[in-house]
Amino acid sequence: MGSITKPTLRRINVDAPIEDFIEAIKKDGGCICTNYVSPAEVAQANAEGKLFPPETRRCNRLIQASPTCREKFFMHPLYQALGEYFLAETYPTWYDQKCHYYTSHPILSAALGIDVRPNAAGQRLHRDDKMYHTWHSDATATGWTKGRDNGFGVFVPGIKTTIENGATRLVPGSHLWGDYRGADPNSDDIVYAEMDVGEAAFMLASTFHGGSTNNSKDENRLIYALFMCKGTLRTEFAMFLEYPAEVVKGWSKELQARLGWKISSPNCGMVDMRDPSFLLDDNFDPEAPNVDVDLD
Repeated sequence: MGSITKPTLRRINVDAPIEDFIEAIKKDGGCICTNYVSPAEVAQANAEGKLFPPETRRCNRLIQASPTCREKFFMHPLYQALGEYFLAETYPTWYDQKCHYYTSHPILSAALGIDVRPNAAGQRLHRDDKMYHTWHSDATATGWTKGRDNGFGVFVPGIKTTIENGATRLVPGSHLWGDYRGADPNSDDIVYAEMDVGEAAFMLASTFHGGSTNNSKDENRLIYALFMCKGTLRTEFAMFLEYPAEVVKGWSKELQARLGWKISSPNCGMVDMRDPSFLLDDNFDPEAPNVDVDLD
């Protein structure tokens, strides 16, 4: 009877070709890198700290700025319940031979007021989950399934929204499309989310949509947009709290970027519609520029 070889992790020296590491990790799920740092460097680290303690205006930081938007729009029981249904996930994981289940609940992803003035140009049709580099499989034949979406929003108009003053366009059914197609802005399938004051529109982040041109003469189309995302779409440790601006501003740009102080293209991780690195400038301008960071 032949001997049984016990599984092991490959040990690969730090100077080996990167392909060696890739192969090992693809095969085994991990590997050991030897000579990664020196014993002296580890000792130094141990001594340095305790290892175990224009036309469109926007209202950024809406949840802070407006108690009503915070308590009535965002925390509305229906929106919260819908967000739980579409975004909450329960995940099984094993510790030895016992399976544990953990549920992640959605969190606020974006909240702003948008004041679209007359003559303001409309947006291109887009998906709001683009910031997470979301891949979409075609589900037109099977229908929507749990886990497919990672964002869910509510739009609350500040005035009656009409086609003339730029009501949001949506493409019904586009949340089921795969990534093989975009949305035709001239399609007959487009609908306008015209709403009276007091109404609201819910939308999955995978739905193609876009604000329309405000062709009115004297109506500012004010709308409040709030989105939640899956609770897992964050870092394991809250980097901005562990390493706030006053701590990292003297560090290298590369290190700051690795800690999240740089936007993820096209527009994930903004502060006041800007790359967060502006907060690391001692003389930064608190007034956010009126631009979209993801325009190409």
